[in-house]
Amino acid sequence: MVIHTADEIETFVSRWASEHVKTRPSPINLLLEVDRLASQLTGDARASGISGRDIFRIMGDIDVYLTEKCEQASIGQD
Repeated sequence: MVIHTADEIETFVSRWASEHVKTRPSPINLLLEVDRLASQLTGDARASGISGRDIFRIMGDIDVYLTEKCEQASIGQD
């Protein structure tokens, strides 16, 4: 079992989000998009040996994090 440091987990999640969160979905689709992104992120993290529990421990609620990233993606697109 690989043990990842908090910095490694934070870097992984931050890089992943910057690569995958490109545009803000409409408010109606926001929850669906966050669910899709969260599922993909946790799958990619597991493939790298990072558990969902590790992500939560370091980043907090991943749905909240990804929602914020989706909302930030809309800056400059209006």
